[in-house]
Formats: sequence, structure tokens, C-alpha cells
Amino acid sequence: MGKRTLVMILALLAIPSVPAHSEPSGSLGNVVVQLAAPALQIEVSPNAEVALLSLLNQARRQHGLPPLVMDGSLRRAARAHSRDMASRGFIGHGSATGSSFADRLVGVVVGGTFVGENVALAGSVEQAHSAFVASGAHLRNIVEPRFRRVGIGVADAGGLGLFITQDFAE
Repeated sequence: MGKRTLVMILALLAIPSVPAHSEPSGSLGNVVVQLAAPALQIEVSPNAEVALLSLLNQARRQHGLPPLVMDGSLRRAARAHSRDMASRGFIGHGSATGSSFADRLVGVVVGGTFVGENVALAGSVEQAHSAFVASGAHLRNIVEPRFRRVGIGVADAGGLGLFITQDFAE
């Protein structure tokens, strides 16, 4: 378990909240951390996604914010990214093919929409959420008052852990 926790902490990445289809200079939008191996079996976990939504909304309530609503289009994008990370053996906001976070959201949100993203590799939903709220950049995405919608994708890769993507939008 200790090894997985170390991987999770090293793999946590947050995209600062930005208007969709634009990336600030020095953006993490293309950052990819290659893992030792890709997942051999991947299963999307809707129950884990619902559990993460509940944890996100608990954190927002603690900050006096309204709950986030699961958005189907953002969820499909988040799931696709989580599956891609697991199947190609990486963690990050970019992709193994060079596309960025903003590239993935083209066609999912209207240009100029304020968006953010958290990604992680964790042993459990609880570990991922605890790491997100302990990290300033991740917590800023969770408690950003402009965000109203979220897409959560969890790809269960068995022994490798849970590949998690949270895509936030106005």
C-alpha cells in the first residue's frame, strides 16, 4: 500500500482554472508522467464516480458553496481520459499522443467557459479525495465558486489503482 500511496502523491496534478480552449504559458495542460506499465484490465467504476461526487460536494458545503452537478458530456470526457491514462500507462493532463486538457474539452464545453481539472492515481476514492483537498491547487478547483458542473471518470486498473479525472466547468 505504501508504494501505491507514493505513486498517487507523485501523480497528482491540477490544471489551474482557465477559460476553455486557452492555455496559459507554462501550463500543465500537456504534462504526462509515464508509469512503469499500462493496465492490463480496465473497468469504469460508476460507484466510485458517485462517491467522489459526494465527497466533492461535502467539501464544497464546508466552504459554503452550492453542490456540483454531474454533467454527462464532462463525465464522458473524464472517463475517456481516465481510461486512456490507464491503458497507456501514464498520469497527466495531456495525453500520450500530445493532446492537452484544452484539446480534450473542445466540443464538450463552449469556448471561453471557465474550466479546471484534477487527475490522480490512487488506491481508493478516499485516498484520492484526501490528497486533492490537502493540495492547494486541487482544492482551489474543488471550491472554485464559478464551477457548477463536474465530470468524474474513474478507471479501475486493479492492482495499479484508480485512475481519476475530475473535469470542472461553469
